[in-house]
Amino acid sequence: MTEQGVRHIGPLLLVLAPLVAAAWLTLAALVPALRLSERGRHALVLANTLLTFLGVVALVPAVLAHGFVEASVPALLGELRFRLDGVGALLALLAGFVWCCSTLHAGAYFAAEEPSKARRYHLTSLVTLAGMLTVLMAADLVTLYVGFEWLGLVAYLFVVHSGTKAAEAAGLKYLALTLLGGFAVLAGVLLVHALGGGDLATPVAVASGQQGLRTAAAICLLLGFGVKAGALGLHSWLPDAHAAAPAPASALLSAVMIKAGAYGIVRTLGNLYRVEGEQLLAAVGQAETLGLIVLWWGVATMLVGVVMALWQHQAKRLLAYSSVSQMGFILAGVGAATYLGPDGAIGWTGSLFHVVNHGLFKALLFLAMGAVIAATGTGDLRRLGGLARRMPWTFALTAVGVAGIAGLPLLNGFVSKSVIHHALEYAMAHAREGGHAHGLAVAERLFTLTTVGTAAALIKLLSLTFLGSWRGDATTRSGGRTEGATWPSREAPRAMLAALAALALAVVTLGLRPGSVAPLLVGALEAWRLPSGEVVRWLNEPITHAGDLRAAALALLLGALVHLGCARTGLYARRFPAWLSLDWLVLALLRSASGGGLALQRVAERVSATLRARLLAWGRALGGADRAASERYGSLAARLGAGLRTGSQVPAGAAQEPRVDSARTRWQQALLAPLHGLCGAIARRLPERGGALRGVARRRARSLWRGLERRSHWLARRLDASWRLARETGQLDEVERERLMLAARARIQRQSRDVGLGMALLVLIWLVVLASFALRVTS
Repeated sequence: MTEQGVRHIGPLLLVLAPLVAAAWLTLAALVPALRLSERGRHALVLANTLLTFLGVVALVPAVLAHGFVEASVPALLGELRFRLDGVGALLALLAGFVWCCSTLHAGAYFAAEEPSKARRYHLTSLVTLAGMLTVLMAADLVTLYVGFEWLGLVAYLFVVHSGTKAAEAAGLKYLALTLLGGFAVLAGVLLVHALGGGDLATPVAVASGQQGLRTAAAICLLLGFGVKAGALGLHSWLPDAHAAAPAPASALLSAVMIKAGAYGIVRTLGNLYRVEGEQLLAAVGQAETLGLIVLWWGVATMLVGVVMALWQHQAKRLLAYSSVSQMGFILAGVGAATYLGPDGAIGWTGSLFHVVNHGLFKALLFLAMGAVIAATGTGDLRRLGGLARRMPWTFALTAVGVAGIAGLPLLNGFVSKSVIHHALEYAMAHAREGGHAHGLAVAERLFTLTTVGTAAALIKLLSLTFLGSWRGDATTRSGGRTEGATWPSREAPRAMLAALAALALAVVTLGLRPGSVAPLLVGALEAWRLPSGEVVRWLNEPITHAGDLRAAALALLLGALVHLGCARTGLYARRFPAWLSLDWLVLALLRSASGGGLALQRVAERVSATLRARLLAWGRALGGADRAASERYGSLAARLGAGLRTGSQVPAGAAQEPRVDSARTRWQQALLAPLHGLCGAIARRLPERGGALRGVARRRARSLWRGLERRSHWLARRLDASWRLARETGQLDEVERERLMLAARARIQRQSRDVGLGMALLVLIWLVVLASFALRVTS
């Protein structure tokens, strides 16, 4: 295989194919002559996604033969560059396959929906698929950023599809975090371009005095991509969005679209911050530090995610938190690979293979729960049970997905988790030479503990949904209304079962033949200049490794015991501590800000009253000073005028005496007469001016005090309202959590969809303009 690459129009056709179908659907909705029936529209979308998947399959031989295929398209002032390499092809295959299964499932899922809703879903699905492929085939950071924002903004329509208040609230949270993540990615892109980089195949240069700038760029990119990946601290949108979206959209969000964040992190650490020979001394320390940060970030994410999943009663929320945990596995593998540097091929192999595996079994589980919700009308695990008798095929296929994610041998999850575990052990061995050994030993123990929690959470999902007896007759209160579940009359529709069967077959196939993905992984690692000769051995070794088999069996056994213990002791029924929730933390900060604001308001009132008194006192003092000054100046002017008049007249007794200096007297009268008039004018005007000045001072003081009083009352009203909302929503519990959270956002929920769409349109326009200028600069 060569690494020269080849020009090919295929990547452009893959992106354009879904957009052409989306344009056709739009025209069909506007032009009656082009209008399609419901079956025709679904057939068009399904055929387009299948054609896109087959297009990716057709490009795989060219990728294996030449290393990558690339293309470019003019975009206003520059061009968008596409490159499909081994990693991109592997994830594009995953995206195309899952999209086909989700679209097939959606035809039956939306059969009872309004035609306009089904049309909107299919249109959103096609445009989102094009955005996902743009991310996976981006050749530089600018194209990656365009695809990343495109994907995030359009996927907002998945979250708010149902139009309920819960969906609008989840969509608002998703949109806010997506935009913040996009801005972080943009900052990282601009910093990388400032360092002279931007091409995803070339590491960022290490120059003297630019280490801080290089680190800042990495942090911005990791945080921005971490939002989409659902990493710990940035994951709060994910459970709400997955629970609010319809099941086919939830499968896409969890199985494919959050992989865009993982893909961005892989490209950042594996390409932009790859350690090469000429950069070894300057970059190896920074790479190891970034690797440890991502590794521990992944360990914390996997542990918190699985603990939160154990205490969920809604099936889709349990799967959403499980996705958070599984993304932690991927981040831990990426961190270990980056920390190992040139020896990190085992970490890249495990993490990239787990990206594929998680996409398959999580899509299977979300679509299976969608079939259950469509049949029973609820996803509450407390009101399900016994469905294995009515839905045996759904139960069997769901069991395959549960076994895959729990790490049962002969299934795909067992292989990728075992390889990641070995990567952590390799990192421990590497750390004994340079420190961090004890910390990585703790990380390895937490990894093992998380595998037990994963098995327990998924066994809970399977048993409470399909085993035991039916609990749908026991109604519960939710949001002030009584809800129940409907006992399904028959098995899921054939289209749903076909989608589930295709995904289950892929889970089993990759478990039995994990080496089938080795050629693409080998090509990717060779492009990254990493040793790739042992990829096949790492993929095939776990099934024959006694330690891995023993660890998997022990994790499954302990997971079953944990589930039984929690179910028997009633731990599942206990409310999860509210203070461990990020939502609670935000509300606590709001309450703190409200309390501090109320104190600030009281201080402001005190200051305003004191300032008012001081200003009035200054005004009175100024008025008294004016009167005293006017009196003094009047007296002085009177005395001066009298003196001038006396000096300018001839004394009565001297009238008979001869005048010796008559010329001097005349000049004295001519000079002092105007001064006398000025003094008289001053004496007359000073009392008037003093009164006017006193009036102005009083009016200014009164106006200032009234302004401060109005502002303090306005601040008090605002802070009081926010304090009351925070107080009402501060007590979170599992049953009323959604209703209480909606109460805090009641004023904006009605307009959230319109506001979100408007923001998305504005950001999209801004994005196109910014990308055009950036492309002109880089071209």
